[in-house]
Amino acid sequence: MTSADDSTLLSTLPARALLGRLLVMRVALLAGAGAGIGWLHWGLGIRMPLAPMAAVLVLMALFALTTAWRLRQDVPATQIEFLAHLLVDLTAFAVLVYFSGGATNPFVSLMLVPVVIAAISLRAPWVWLLAAVAGGYYALLLFAYQPLAVSDPVAAYGMHLGGMWFNFLISAGLIASFVTRMHGALRRRDQELASLREKQLRDERIVALGTQAALAAHELATPLATIQTTAHELASEFANDPEIGADCRLLERQARACKDILTRLAARANDGTTPPAQPLAEWLAGLVERWQMLRPDAEVATTLPTSAAAFVPPDGLEQAVMNVLNNAADAAPAAVEFRASVDADALVIEVGDRGPGFTPEQKAQAGRVLFSGKAGRGWGVGLALTHATLERLGGSLTLTERKGGGSRVSIRLPWRPLP
Repeated sequence: MTSADDSTLLSTLPARALLGRLLVMRVALLAGAGAGIGWLHWGLGIRMPLAPMAAVLVLMALFALTTAWRLRQDVPATQIEFLAHLLVDLTAFAVLVYFSGGATNPFVSLMLVPVVIAAISLRAPWVWLLAAVAGGYYALLLFAYQPLAVSDPVAAYGMHLGGMWFNFLISAGLIASFVTRMHGALRRRDQELASLREKQLRDERIVALGTQAALAAHELATPLATIQTTAHELASEFANDPEIGADCRLLERQARACKDILTRLAARANDGTTPPAQPLAEWLAGLVERWQMLRPDAEVATTLPTSAAAFVPPDGLEQAVMNVLNNAADAAPAAVEFRASVDADALVIEVGDRGPGFTPEQKAQAGRVLFSGKAGRGWGVGLALTHATLERLGGSLTLTERKGGGSRVSIRLPWRPLP
């Protein structure tokens, strides 16, 4: 288990986030250290060992470039790798402090910054290891260091106080910046995890619903056949009665449409083949016609594209559109508006109604939880199934208010006409 834990990915953020933030902080510290060394050496006339300190800065600059190159690789980070980066930064800073006064350098407490970063990024054993290394470095710098050549004790004391104040500002700024960014990234990660859990729960419900629907479809085949036969016999018997005969013929057509749906469902489940390609306008017109057969009481105003490009309807798209049409017809007695168009890379289908519209809460929940604007029908399971289908196909569903009252549902599906 230990080896597996060592190679486990960082539990807080991916490599691009953690190492990227650490790289930004490393570059800032390098720039600050270079400016500070130059100010002391040339500005205040305090002679610094420029050669070894410049060598450390150059090596850290090369390490920063290497880290930037590593971030461009699609390779996950491990706890050990992130710990190694912090150890390199801590060691480099300790060497710079060694050449600039050791523990008497007011900036020595900046060695706490890697420890703070480790505390919010790594597991406890690695944090304590880094803290022990930082403590060891500090203890060594109490006795082993190159003192600064400051001849005036008063000036040295004032410079020390000023350095402590400036060091406090830098430490507070770096820690606040890193921790705030980490906290924001963790909050976004928690939101993504919550969304994934919500999607998984919805998918589980839809799978369970699909299983029940398959069982119901199997059981409905026999009674539908009986209804169709009986309706046909009644239509023949009451052929001379305009009212009863028309109702019987309507019932027969409805039963035949339901049987056709079950037949297509069974055929698709058995052979798993995709439907043949057909002109887009023809498929859309057929879809509206089949829906009108199921909903003869509803009125629909259609606007279809003239595109004759070949279109292979993805599995589930027709039922998803019919769900939206049914919901629109349930929302208001006025005619449903069905509009389809094609842009450069997508098929756009819009369904409008003159119903009561949606509340902001319903817009936020649409397709993600099961709810209904009217008891017993509309904007419940159908919309959730439609949203799940479009999500699987790479499409999207949006709800907007319709000018003059009502609602508009827009379905956008990535599609490019075949040459």
